[in-house]
Amino acid sequence: MITLISLTADVTAYSIRILSAYLRNKGFNTRLIFLPDVEFESYESPSDTIPYNQNTLDQLADLCKDSSLIGISLFTSDFPNAVYLTRHLKKNLDIPIIWGGKHPSAKPEQSLLHADMVCVGEGEEALAELLGKIESGQEYSTTKNICLKHNGTIIKNPVRSIIDNLDLIPFADYSFDNHYIKEIETGNIIQLTPEILKKYLFPDKVVGLIPYQTLFSRGCPFSCTYCFSFKDMYKGQKYVRFRSIENMIQELENIKKKLNYVQMIWFVDDNIYTLPLEKINEFCKTYKERIGIPMTFAGHPKDITEDKLSRFIDAGLIITHIGIQTGSNKTRKLYKRNFSDESILNAVRTIHKFKDSLMTSYYDVITDNPYETNEDVADTIRLLLKFPKPRHIKVFSLTFLPGTELYEKAKLDGILPEKNELEGYRKNLLSFFYRKKKYLNFVFPLLNKNIPNVLIKILINKYVTFLLDRPLINELLFKTATFFKELRKKRRNKKVGK
Repeated sequence: MITLISLTADVTAYSIRILSAYLRNKGFNTRLIFLPDVEFESYESPSDTIPYNQNTLDQLADLCKDSSLIGISLFTSDFPNAVYLTRHLKKNLDIPIIWGGKHPSAKPEQSLLHADMVCVGEGEEALAELLGKIESGQEYSTTKNICLKHNGTIIKNPVRSIIDNLDLIPFADYSFDNHYIKEIETGNIIQLTPEILKKYLFPDKVVGLIPYQTLFSRGCPFSCTYCFSFKDMYKGQKYVRFRSIENMIQELENIKKKLNYVQMIWFVDDNIYTLPLEKINEFCKTYKERIGIPMTFAGHPKDITEDKLSRFIDAGLIITHIGIQTGSNKTRKLYKRNFSDESILNAVRTIHKFKDSLMTSYYDVITDNPYETNEDVADTIRLLLKFPKPRHIKVFSLTFLPGTELYEKAKLDGILPEKNELEGYRKNLLSFFYRKKKYLNFVFPLLNKNIPNVLIKILINKYVTFLLDRPLINELLFKTATFFKELRKKRRNKKVGK
């Protein structure tokens, strides 16, 4: 028996569901435990406190006590919680604990200060081999993809070849057999059912539809310096892979039967638009005939064309999502996003042609970059002002993620003090939803309002910015923004009867 634990607010938790399905297919018993925190929103600070009460901890240890192995999946933002839970489990149980996910893959040595083992890269085959050896009493210290402490030293085993045929991986585990979830309100860990899961599948805030998240592909063709991927581990191999269309459609048919309240399919792939046009035609025809509910996914400005978009929309695409990130040429070079304003505007204009068919279009930008000046940020806003309305800009605070090129640069440049590396990941490094109290950050939300462009241009004028970018003014703006956000939240809750 392996117990797999997810720490994220997103209880779709694709990684542990896929691992569970793969292991069950190999004949192993699995248990899934979801420990969601509160839903994060902009202009709020992350909590310093660990979101687990004593009752949660006691129940967790009790559930894990018959395990041969305990696995914890984590991002960097989950690091403090993972350390806390691991310490508690090791104090109460004599069971090996393995960490997996992007942070342990980027920081295996640091992770081994707390966990017994770390899985780096893709984990399906590695975990199956490891679990089989543990349960049969075999020596497992040479298992590929596994890093571990052995006789006082750290062993970093080589990474096995990438899984080329994604159809060999079973669909994500939504069996609800031996699945548990922590109630946010009480901290009690209870049996997860389809009805309880529905409470934790947050509807999209703009269109209000309950999504089902899945992946059509693995890997990204790009190498943005702020984004961590496994690409460097698999050099010389085919990193971007797609499942077959039939395999993808069969999963969605199963989900429609099992979770009949799902109203939208959310493909969380890096860029579905990289599919060849003939494959797009086949997918759209099949999806429309056999699935027939709205869908959403992201794309890269370079790959969005009118031909591709029209086919996706005919099949059910209602929300587009593309990364803009910056309007500063200097920052684009820093991010290794080598395309022009015009290529971005061409993609945006193409999307706008379908404004009557799309419910909304999201455009992501990154702020709080210490390498940027106010003028660089203003360049981004000037680019966004050229987007035709309606537009929905989503702003994220730059996060220096371990394992990324930008993280290493920030460390070398002294922007990221070494003391922040081991502690405080959640608050100091992973605050991408929590924009800093800076004047220009309060201008971004105005882009989503019906405010004349000429007024916003005045607000980002360098002289106006110089006068208004002051701590006291920024604090006042922050309190005002928080007040209106809470007001909107109350109205939203009242509307849904909460």
